[in-house]
Amino acid sequence: MRDFAELAHLDTEVLRSLLEAGEAPERVRAAWALALRLGGTIRPDLVQGSLTEPDPGVRRHLVVVLAGYQERPVLATLARQDFDEAVRAVACQYLAMISRPEDAESWRVLDERLEADVSSEVRRAAIAYLPPHTPAFLRSAVAARVGDESLDVRRAVADKLLEWAGLSGEGLSEVLVSRVHHEPDLELRREWVRRACSLGGAQALLEALLDASDETLRFVLALYAAQRVRLPWECLRPFTQRGQPELDAFLMDLLEPGAQAEVDAWLLELALRFWRQSSEEYDGKNSWWAARDALWHLQARLEAGHLREPDAWVSALSRKLWEAIAEARPRALEEHASWCDAPEHGECFDEEWGLDRTMESLSWLASQGDPRPAE
Repeated sequence: MRDFAELAHLDTEVLRSLLEAGEAPERVRAAWALALRLGGTIRPDLVQGSLTEPDPGVRRHLVVVLAGYQERPVLATLARQDFDEAVRAVACQYLAMISRPEDAESWRVLDERLEADVSSEVRRAAIAYLPPHTPAFLRSAVAARVGDESLDVRRAVADKLLEWAGLSGEGLSEVLVSRVHHEPDLELRREWVRRACSLGGAQALLEALLDASDETLRFVLALYAAQRVRLPWECLRPFTQRGQPELDAFLMDLLEPGAQAEVDAWLLELALRFWRQSSEEYDGKNSWWAARDALWHLQARLEAGHLREPDAWVSALSRKLWEAIAEARPRALEEHASWCDAPEHGECFDEEWGLDRTMESLSWLASQGDPRPAE
């Protein structure tokens, strides 16, 4: 069988003969050779061939050649009527790529395939190659497929909605944000959250998750922390009301630096909650880590100068926390020993908590002002 380089040197009539009666690979190569040699004059033959060619592989190649001729009506026909899903998919791909804003029929065909085609590959292709000038009704149709049964289609929807959001600067689609709650594929959920962050939509996404489950929120906050996202206290405050130590630990890592007495009070209350627990109330490592991190963050804020003038409430909480730690420290050391494997357990405990320095800081904070009683 002759390769393309050999076919390209054949007489035009021989190429026409191969286009009509050669083996499938020869028909493909003959089509390309004739298109390169004759330009638009071979166009009617290729159009006819695309509609009568029996081999779907050859038809796929003819779609590409005809796209170069801007043959949108033929591509639309193949997208709608070809019995082979791969041909319909390629026709949708190139129809999306070459259609202009005024090509209403092309957009209608893509909308139809997106809605009605049984092939997930066709639905995916009808989405993946849509250009920035896609009309509003088709954008809405794309958003409507965000719950498609096919993972590949849902991924194409996510990619396209995020692409459009980045190009327009309009922020994230509400449809896409809502899918963070419901998308069953873990990796796709991760990708949506990462892309949302890259588009500057981290705060908008989190604000849309006020009613999300703890599991969903934990999933998003963990990804934010891994990407070193920083958010204002006003955005994070509602989530501190859940009283979930694991969530609190993430929220601390996401907090933007700055001097806010409300933040300091939250950190003190979080630590105080742990140090006031009885042994029966102790809820494990998450509570331990959250309280430890709260004291670390409080110490860092103090050293950064954010606590030079603590208000009365912060001073009162500092005093109560100092008293709680002094009373519960022996019990905490014993409980730490129950799951810590370090041979020098006491040193490990002190190194993790840094309580001596913390107690000095709390003593100083408690001495400032005339604190009102802390509950």
